[in-house]
Amino acid sequence: MPPGAVPEPAPVDAVVVTYQNEADIAACLGALARLPRPGRIVVVDHGSDRSGIIAGDLGAVVVEDPANPGFGAGQNRGVGLTSSRYVLLVNPDAVVEPAGIAAGVAVLDASPDVAAVQGIVTDRRSGQPERSAGTPLGPVHLFGRALHARHLLRLPLVRRAVTHVPGFAALADHVVRVPPGATDVEALGATALLVRRGAFDAVGGFDQGYFLYGEDLDLCRRLRRDRWRLVTLPIPWATHAAGSSSSGWWDHELVWWEGALHYAARWWSSGQWALARAAAAIQIVPMVARHPERTGEVVERLVTRPRRLRAGAGRSQ
Repeated sequence: MPPGAVPEPAPVDAVVVTYQNEADIAACLGALARLPRPGRIVVVDHGSDRSGIIAGDLGAVVVEDPANPGFGAGQNRGVGLTSSRYVLLVNPDAVVEPAGIAAGVAVLDASPDVAAVQGIVTDRRSGQPERSAGTPLGPVHLFGRALHARHLLRLPLVRRAVTHVPGFAALADHVVRVPPGATDVEALGATALLVRRGAFDAVGGFDQGYFLYGEDLDLCRRLRRDRWRLVTLPIPWATHAAGSSSSGWWDHELVWWEGALHYAARWWSSGQWALARAAAAIQIVPMVARHPERTGEVVERLVTRPRRLRAGAGRSQ
């Protein structure tokens, strides 16, 4: 390269796992095509609508899997069809900012110990930043969700406590969602996660035991365990129509709690695990009250399976 020449940015492959997202997929892929050096775009279609057809018409490599084994399994399959050293793991209802992704590539180029990076993800409906980086899930998060305490974070006194009192530090990322600069964090949400392919492969990709929710926390934990860094940037990264694949509150909560309890069963201490079970018991009551005919399913997915996972010999700490 001639002296003073600016190196060309590395190509970025992208993997999108879609489920009934035909209203979103064109905008998602259109933004990926505008990356400075777009590589291969792989769409893993777990649904039965026209998402795969639309993606194929737009030039993506499409893999059809109506068995729908879960987000992490789909991402692993898609990443296996890519070859660039950086891969963007994208939700189908996210529209990335090409300039933001280019800045993320520059971070990975400059810091070989960084495994993954993500910037500010904005909720398309509210126009506000989502909680996409910060601390891992803990018991306080489960109790807050079970007791519907999220509205308390709107109160000025609570917001001050969360950001200034050490005991509330685990909740700070619920209030402060734009970092002051490039910041190392413990966890990144997999909305539009730019990963170093070598790091992703080194830890085995996503744990395919998760169906949806929790798999990104698990991936981040294993990356950090192997001494990789995770970085969040204070720049526009993507807009996101959160929950566009969701079929309603009840089913959304069932899947979210299943993922959260899978994560807790695998990683939490005995005391934290006891708190997780208590929080789940609180959550189960209104779910069973609303759909008593599905009591057996709730107990199986939020009690029996997590307990079986916890007791399994393969649990990592």
